Amino acid sequence: MDIIETRLVNLHNVSMESAIDTVKKFSESSRVEIVVTPNIDHLARIVTEGESSQLKAIYNRSSLCLCDSRILQKLLKQKNKIIDEVIPGSTLTQLLFDQKHMVDKKVLIVGGKQHVFDVISTKYPTLNLHHINPPMGFINKEDEVNKVIEFAVTVQPDFLFLAVGSPRQEILAERLQAKLSKGVVLCVGASILFLAGEEKRAPQWVQKFHLEWCFRMLQNPKVLVKRYFGNFLKLQKIYRNL
Repeated sequence: MDIIETRLVNLHNVSMESAIDTVKKFSESSRVEIVVTPNIDHLARIVTEGESSQLKAIYNRSSLCLCDSRILQKLLKQKNKIIDEVIPGSTLTQLLFDQKHMVDKKVLIVGGKQHVFDVISTKYPTLNLHHINPPMGFINKEDEVNKVIEFAVTVQPDFLFLAVGSPRQEILAERLQAKLSKGVVLCVGASILFLAGEEKRAPQWVQKFHLEWCFRMLQNPKVLVKRYFGNFLKLQKIYRNL
């Protein structure tokens, strides 16, 4: 696979079709593979933490690192680093479910309230779905992390979707990798909420003009206005490190 190298993260330059094929192969691997989908929010955290960034280290160790940001794609283009296709984690997740890539496979979702999982279970009744939702702050409580790991070991999933936010999901992914013997772990953030219809995807015309961030911010201004403003202030530093 073609790799776009930067000082923050190395990205695999693949099409959506190739990404799905790779994820499916990972699900049948004899080891645990990790898939991450960094965006501007993730890179803003990395430039803040610097070379000691745990998130950066996990990204560099991941099996598949996909660009989940059209803004990042544009910044890279200014450096003559061409990402042919942006692979949003939400779209990747949606296609894996909708196109029946996981039939006859065990699927574990970590994160999301019970009613969200119930909607997904109703929407995809033919899938072998399992769910656990750790409490807030679980990543700093060893007993709670172990509960997730023990549940995953019991299920032995082929596909494992982590929807507990970054960097918690990336840290948990490597903890799971150390304990499971097979399967693919996907760090997908809010993708499960999109899948269940709890959050709305931006219309195509909004996506065309690279304004998904604005659409999401207007849906959840209390949480996202401060975060996105902080990310905006870090764009220049992100650009320098690409």
